[in-house]
Amino acid sequence: MGFKVNHYAAKTINRTFSTDWETLIIELIIGGICAVLAVVGYQANLLLVFGPAGLISAICFLGITYNLYQYWQDKRHSAKGD
Repeated sequence: MGFKVNHYAAKTINRTFSTDWETLIIELIIGGICAVLAVVGYQANLLLVFGPAGLISAICFLGITYNLYQYWQDKRHSAKGD
């Protein structure tokens, strides 16, 4: 008596796909939350809150600035026809 086993191979899908604008919005939200935490940590003289939150906030805002810079550079180069 045999058993019939239906085996379906796993299909690979890209589950982490997001557009550039979605990435910018996510970074803006995370950077904003961390900036608020950094300000509260600074006002309460809590270096353990201020330091990491300020660092993450700065990295997020620098990432947003870099992505917007790259976006405008790509737009300018595509308008020139390069």
